Amino acid sequence: MENIVSMGLCCLCLLLAALLLWEHRQNILAKQKGQRRDRELSDSIAENLDLQQELCKLKEKYGQQRDMEREIREIHASSRTLKHDMKNHMLVLLAYLEAGKVQEAKAYTSQILDHLNKIYTYIHVGNSLLSYILNSKFGRAKELGLDIKAQIENLSFSYMDSMDFSALLNNLLDNAIEAAVRSQEKRMEVIVYSQRGFDGITVKNTIDSSVLKDNPELVTTKEEPEHGLGLMQIKRITEKYQGMLDIYEEELVFIINVVYPR
Repeated sequence: MENIVSMGLCCLCLLLAALLLWEHRQNILAKQKGQRRDRELSDSIAENLDLQQELCKLKEKYGQQRDMEREIREIHASSRTLKHDMKNHMLVLLAYLEAGKVQEAKAYTSQILDHLNKIYTYIHVGNSLLSYILNSKFGRAKELGLDIKAQIENLSFSYMDSMDFSALLNNLLDNAIEAAVRSQEKRMEVIVYSQRGFDGITVKNTIDSSVLKDNPELVTTKEEPEHGLGLMQIKRITEKYQGMLDIYEEELVFIINVVYPR
């Protein structure tokens, strides 16, 4: 009888141990399943964030393209208007000359030249984004009374994301325009060039006193916002594409030069 009880207790203990082992295994499986769900959820969230970022990029690119098309249409419309106006101007000048009114013809010609000097000539290169940004910024610079000099090579910068290139060039030009407007000379120069396997952008603007001497770290201040704003973004983009950034001055001209390997 005792043997039967002992055997029963042993069987009960074994059964209890089996149940505990099964429960433990189920807990492990449930935990692993939960971890898989967490990973899948995290992956899903990350993928969703990536898609949202891509959507934002596409929207921004679409907006830039739409602005470029509108700008080009406006420029073409202005060109047609200018062509029509020039015919009328020539007729007026001819009338003055035929009437022997030379001084009036000279004065009228001077007015025409003053008007033409305020109109920025459209730059067109194969890189539509480069063309758009240059024309947009140069148009603004002309309106602010700046004297502009440009040497632009037809470079694609195809290795650079369009949003990065847009941020880079816009910051370079905005800084130069804002600084040049504050100077007495009011001049700026932009050079886009290629040399020995590198693509480069050089932007120059006049200054009234040394920026690097007064503010060597180019820290943004209320008194001098032009060269601090956007500089961190220019550095970030230059590092991202393994480029080189050089900032220096020559005879009250502030110069920033960036180069990128092709």
